[in-house]
Amino acid sequence: MRFGSTVPLASFVPPTSGAGQLSAGERYEQSVAQVPRALEALIAAGCEFAEFGVGMTAPELPESAFEGFRRAVEASGLRAECFNSYIPPRLKLVGPNRDWKAIQQYVAVSAERMASLGGEVVVFGSGGARSVPEGYPRQKAEAELIEFLQMAGEHAQRFGLQIAVEPLNRRESNILNTIAEALALVERVAHPHVGVLADFYHLDEEGEPFEHIAQAGERLFHVHVADTGRLYPGSGSYDYPSFYAALQDAGYDRRISIECNWHNFAEEVGPAMRFLRESYRAFLESQGS
Repeated sequence: MRFGSTVPLASFVPPTSGAGQLSAGERYEQSVAQVPRALEALIAAGCEFAEFGVGMTAPELPESAFEGFRRAVEASGLRAECFNSYIPPRLKLVGPNRDWKAIQQYVAVSAERMASLGGEVVVFGSGGARSVPEGYPRQKAEAELIEFLQMAGEHAQRFGLQIAVEPLNRRESNILNTIAEALALVERVAHPHVGVLADFYHLDEEGEPFEHIAQAGERLFHVHVADTGRLYPGSGSYDYPSFYAALQDAGYDRRISIECNWHNFAEEVGPAMRFLRESYRAFLESQGS
């Protein structure tokens, strides 16, 4: 198993007066400027990969804007193997305001740019983009999500990416709230580059049994972890041995990525990584591995 973390760039952005008046390009440049410090913190903590938001590939900005981010990542030596927050809330994937052409363009550009950074997995959570408008037919919404995932799957296959559909708890999305529901939709998508994600926080919030992780089997493409209150791993009381056992039953041995709320990222990411490595090693020893 390999361990890494999402990159909380906001932790490194100093307060800026008039930030609301910045253009999209200026806000992006501000985020890019924080990338070196953020990656230094991940490297110091012992992370083996980084996970950024897809927005950092700047799909709606020129290639020249993206180059600054690419240079910062390449200079760090830490690969950006994973991406999350696939589709921004303004691009509605279901409902009457769906702009299919804009969605296709966003997916095409982001896929190429993620791949250029060494990306291998993109997480499809995107609660704001995928949630079903009130009164909109559920069957039609599911058909539109399937169409989206089949289209995105083709781009993913072209660039060597895998899409992991993330179940979100009911406060964040009104569709695909459990691994079981995500897996059922993925089976209807029937694309080899579209699978599911197991997120310990959302699993716990929904009270979903660990057995559903095991049932995902080879369709389990990625894993997110946190701890009680969505804080960093090791700070709470989540049942990590049972979680690891379910991953083992699924035959999963890829990446585990921290996705949580940090009080102080620079101080907490190191202990979080140590906890994951030590708890996983203890689990393997308990299994006689």
